[in-house]
Amino acid sequence: MTAMLQISDLRTSFLQAKEKLTVIEGVSLTVEPGETVGVVGESGCGKSVTSLSVMQLLGRNVQLEGSIRFQGKELLSLTDKQMEAIRGNQIAMIFQEPMTSLNPLHTIGKQIGEPLRRHLGLNRQQAKERTIQLLKEVGIPRAEEIINDYPHQLSGGMRQRVMIAMAMACTPKLLIADEPTTALDVTIQAQILELMKKVRDEHGTSILLITHDLGVVAEMCHRVIVMYAGQIVEEADVKQLFDEPKHPYTRGLLGSMPSLNTNQERLDAIPGAVPLLQEMPAGCRFAPRCPEAMEICRNKNPELLTISDTQKCRCWLYGEEEAQ
Repeated sequence: MTAMLQISDLRTSFLQAKEKLTVIEGVSLTVEPGETVGVVGESGCGKSVTSLSVMQLLGRNVQLEGSIRFQGKELLSLTDKQMEAIRGNQIAMIFQEPMTSLNPLHTIGKQIGEPLRRHLGLNRQQAKERTIQLLKEVGIPRAEEIINDYPHQLSGGMRQRVMIAMAMACTPKLLIADEPTTALDVTIQAQILELMKKVRDEHGTSILLITHDLGVVAEMCHRVIVMYAGQIVEEADVKQLFDEPKHPYTRGLLGSMPSLNTNQERLDAIPGAVPLLQEMPAGCRFAPRCPEAMEICRNKNPELLTISDTQKCRCWLYGEEEAQ
């Protein structure tokens, strides 16, 4: 069976004056049909840039190297026009901040109706009827009236539902959700996640879910990819990641989560911050913050090693005689 999305050795670089800054370095991942894969990590780890690389929405001064295949088709070899035919139709994206992603000058009805008319060839009346139906499907009351409203007239939760309705308008094969529940209160967050599950189960949609919230990962994902400083540092089945995290960074992320089972007064924190692009360490990128760093970690960056059939880890603690 062909993977829905297969990224191989992706390198994303921003070209500035006389400098080439590589943000994503050697990222490889797959999303199978009907599967939800979570990508987690702190802000600045490269999660959103990875998703925008797939959509090719990073602007002109960007160089993409490697391979991004969607249903076996190489996206990096497509023209802008060919990519436009796929974007919003076969691959859709829910952006991080609905207030800035929705156009304040156009009504909700016009914004959802546009991809319907463009990709599916519906006329104005058909697009209007389908838009109302989509808004009802995502749980928006008074859909017949809401289509005439502008984004600023809706709450954050309602705007995020509109974003999901827009993303699902053409029943895409792949949905990329970039922090879809950020800044929403807990009840609305639960409703949005339930809605995304419903979309996945009813339409067989594959989901690439970008988040820093491990609670959302536990709720939604089949597999998890942990990113740090533009590289994948661990990949595992969701249960395995929570039960047997291998990379010190993954353990640090899990240790910083509040738990109902323990009585600790203060949460554990990972010291330091994600390194700047211009100041990447010579060895393992996590070494300056790692409580288990060895001499080799500071001099040589480890490969992403396969530890078992379902788990990979980029760390000198595993499977390398040099680290002993």
